[in-house]
Amino acid sequence: MSSGLRLVGVVASVRIQGFLLLAVSLVSCAPAWTGGSRQVDPVMTVGCALLFFVTTFSALLKARRPWYEARLENLTPPAPTAEVIARDKTFDVLSQNLTKPLILVLLVGLALAYATGLPVGLILAGVGAAMLWQSRWLAAEEKRLGGRVLGPLAPVRVAADDPNGPAYRQSRFWIVREAS
Repeated sequence: MSSGLRLVGVVASVRIQGFLLLAVSLVSCAPAWTGGSRQVDPVMTVGCALLFFVTTFSALLKARRPWYEARLENLTPPAPTAEVIARDKTFDVLSQNLTKPLILVLLVGLALAYATGLPVGLILAGVGAAMLWQSRWLAAEEKRLGGRVLGPLAPVRVAADDPNGPAYRQSRFWIVREAS
């Protein structure tokens, strides 16, 4: 009997989420680059774009490394009742889980870029790029630890009575050492 707790590879998860968020966020900026409903000075547009992107990129890098390090220090094997999502199924599972939030990001970004003439989507593009950058370090840590680091596959909206709620809130990591 499964506990219902599903685990995915942390490195793959961060890479997939970062790539999808970066792509959607960049597309949401299109109205700003084509003029939108307002003509904004190109220098101001580029300045805002750099400010949006660099601020969130650097803030996430700075805040996330200690968060990951704390979880990597307490690795244990997963419970036998946990379901480990296979590497080749990870993209499908994550992309299905993220479809609605990504569509919302796209629509809000398009609306804001059209209304303001500014590439507001670059705020989340900075987050996506930082996730991709951070995934390089995570992959090196995973290799150093000699196993696949797993994290919980949390639904976008967690029900109050979900028995896995505490595991989602803790966001702890597990490790599976794979035979060569």
